[in-house]
Amino acid sequence: MRTLVVSVIADDRPGLVAELASTVAEHGGNWLESQMGRLGGKFAGAVLIELAEDRVEEVTAAVRALTDVGVVDVSATGSDDAGEALESVGLLVIGQDQPGIVREVTRALADRGLSIQEFHTSTSDAPMSGDRLFEAVAVVGLPESIDLSDLRTALGEVSSQLSLDIQLDDGEENPAWGEVPDRG
Repeated sequence: MRTLVVSVIADDRPGLVAELASTVAEHGGNWLESQMGRLGGKFAGAVLIELAEDRVEEVTAAVRALTDVGVVDVSATGSDDAGEALESVGLLVIGQDQPGIVREVTRALADRGLSIQEFHTSTSDAPMSGDRLFEAVAVVGLPESIDLSDLRTALGEVSSQLSLDIQLDDGEENPAWGEVPDRG
């Protein structure tokens, strides 16, 4: 078996995902995972599809032919791209919206060789002041060799520099940010 990753960006409309899903199923593909949503007036996302090796070209051609769906890319992956099993931890970032938040937080992770497994960001109006708040929720893969105290120090520096609340949900208390809330 092989897997395909299909990237989609299209004008949002009813039936868009159903059309893509029907095409995948009609050509022997199995929809495994997806992350999709409305973003900036468009509908964007990615889908992981599993299929028989001999159907890769057929499914690729079929989804690329969906001009109304807006397929951006179709990439075949290996039959087993699982890679190294990593422990995962949550990361929560909240603060007044300003340029550079994503750059500084992700740089602190990348500088330590950490991989972001999921990353969701949003902005909203603060309830009392009306200022715009930024929030990021991430799942970060940690190799066994990671020095968590170094990561906490780096995130603490970003927190201080940009006046953010950054919480690493690794089950340990971080004196710089207070006790990590129980998300259970």
